[in-house]
Amino acid sequence: MLKKYIVITFLLLTSSLIANGAERNNMPNQNREEICKTNFEELFKTNWNPNLGSDPEMMAILQKYIFGEVFATGNLDNKTREMLTVTTLCVQQTLPQLKAHIKALLNTGATPIETRELIYQCAPFIGFPKTLNAINVMNEVFREEGINLPLESTQTTTEKNRYAKGFEIQNPIYGDEIEKSLSNLPSDMGNDVSRFLTEVCFGDFYTRNGLDIKTRELLVLAILETTGDLDTLKSHIKGNLKLGTSKETISSALVQCLPYIGFPKAIKALKVLKSALEDEELSQPFKKGEINPYNKYFTGTTYLTMLVEKDTNWNSSIGNVTFEQGARTNWHKHSGGQILLVTAGEGRYQEKGKEIQILRAGDVVKIPSNVVHWHGAAPDSDFAHISIETNIPNNTTTWLEPVTDKEYK
Repeated sequence: MLKKYIVITFLLLTSSLIANGAERNNMPNQNREEICKTNFEELFKTNWNPNLGSDPEMMAILQKYIFGEVFATGNLDNKTREMLTVTTLCVQQTLPQLKAHIKALLNTGATPIETRELIYQCAPFIGFPKTLNAINVMNEVFREEGINLPLESTQTTTEKNRYAKGFEIQNPIYGDEIEKSLSNLPSDMGNDVSRFLTEVCFGDFYTRNGLDIKTRELLVLAILETTGDLDTLKSHIKGNLKLGTSKETISSALVQCLPYIGFPKAIKALKVLKSALEDEELSQPFKKGEINPYNKYFTGTTYLTMLVEKDTNWNSSIGNVTFEQGARTNWHKHSGGQILLVTAGEGRYQEKGKEIQILRAGDVVKIPSNVVHWHGAAPDSDFAHISIETNIPNNTTTWLEPVTDKEYK
């Protein structure tokens, strides 16, 4: 009985920590014990008591660390944290803990279909035997919870279209990197494996209903961090960025796995994230600069480096502006006009009442005086341009309303 309690306590701990990643900001007046108690009891529907069992000191360290600290780090909601926890426990085959966390995941509002899909998702990465072990545990929980089996089918592909449907998902994110890396193997077996990857991983699994592509890719990070496959982890970090997952969410997901895999693996994964973000940094001729002091007139985050300040000698002001993905100015106008020189990434420009223009490095935009317009980054690309304000000192900027998501897209 005592052994069972210790297992459940550990599971609950980790689960709660995972489940409440942003709670530190939401409960600023609570200490970690109070936060731990709140989250433990919410997830596992039982009273928190770290003094029970034969090793209460270990339980106290474990629970306060997981529930009171790790789960309060980052921007993830409870459901996502438990999804990541169940994923890493599935990969490690820690089946008693997996059972407790599957129950906790259901307590966060996850559906049986979502729970099944995240475990199925592990198969291409850890193999079918381990996945089947996890499925057996999951089905045991479902039976205990009165959930009828088998669950409804979520398959969307056929024997004829599974490759094509898989390719539609795989290619925009990862291109042909696997096919190239496996070329010239004996008897073209590299091509066979590349095809298997498209058909099975992306065609049989990613196409299933129940989880969207963005969620699946985030969970894959937990799989790869847990296995320690750092090269593939880096590729999938970049894939997550292409899908629009924020840097903070990726970092939060990696930290969420920390209590379950230990510091060495987690720190290595975070270093891979750092390297991937450096790879994604725009290559531009001028310095990125600091956070833009005019960001209140922007949606998203931008950076500014002034190259030529306003003075009495030059009738212009020149600055290098860098936009993160999706960032853009408000609608605005310049009484003396403006010139944009695009230096990196992909951006957008629109004048009021006209179509949006796509901007790429080398493009020049001449904006006449008092024309209402906006400019910024593409949804999936950082962007940089030189901004030249002409006809100074007779040039003032009038800032107007933000560009809505509907207008932007």
